[in-house]
Amino acid sequence: MNDTAFEGADSFASAKALAKAIKDVKYDLILAGKQAVDFDCSQVFACLAELLNLPYVSVVVGLEISSDGKTATAKRETEGGVEEVIEMPLPAVIAAQKGLNEPRYASLPGIMKAKRKEIKKIDLAASGLDAGEVGEKGSKLKTKNYRLPPERKAGRKIEGEPAETAAEVARLLREEAKLI
Repeated sequence: MNDTAFEGADSFASAKALAKAIKDVKYDLILAGKQAVDFDCSQVFACLAELLNLPYVSVVVGLEISSDGKTATAKRETEGGVEEVIEMPLPAVIAAQKGLNEPRYASLPGIMKAKRKEIKKIDLAASGLDAGEVGEKGSKLKTKNYRLPPERKAGRKIEGEPAETAAEVARLLREEAKLI
């Protein structure tokens, strides 16, 4: 998506635009990163899977496609380091976690071939969406403002023997911070 009309889009509006852009594309698997670096919310591809009515698995660290190409088995990390194995029909949407694969480095001929490949840029008119469906207008999330957190006072360094410093920290927490 390459149009200023898409600026300010939340996860849902971005997913809607992507769904519209790939509606006529034949695919077996949609691979995505776990999360974006802008709002860090990990929601675009979950929304995309919902809009396309496809299975979705995130934080995938291992992926195998069946020999008949009809199913995929994904290994994903859960909190606490437990590995979960999920089998799903294809097509599906997979959000990869770092470590899903070992990167390969392209050869010089491969780089030269890639330079000649066309990257299709889709603007608002080509997407089939109208301005009210994308960007801030099509977003369900409205951002009112951004601001930095208030500055904090500098910390205090307490030196001395461990028993003395522990007693001083306890006193400060009790008398100044009123935490204990």
